[in-house]
Amino acid sequence: MAGLKSKSLVLVSLLGLVALLLCGTSEAQSNQDCCLSYTKVRLPRWALKGYTEQLSSEVCDIPAIIFHTKRGLKACANPKDDWVKKHLLFLSQRLRKMAV
Repeated sequence: MAGLKSKSLVLVSLLGLVALLLCGTSEAQSNQDCCLSYTKVRLPRWALKGYTEQLSSEVCDIPAIIFHTKRGLKACANPKDDWVKKHLLFLSQRLRKMAV
């Protein structure tokens, strides 16, 4: 009976440890997805296929536009930069044309 109790205790401890590791991993994963700085390179419009917006009011520290390239790369850009605004307008117009 004592052997069964100790096995149960070990199993519960292992499950608790796995749960802690999973929670820690998901938190670290979300921090890696945040932009911490902006690119200094102006991206060519032809290389872009889309974007996502990062808000500073959420988990991340700075607001950013995350451009997604046709090659699968991501680049963080300052949403206040003129070239970024123009690229966003270009992408939204392309999306409207596709919806028609």
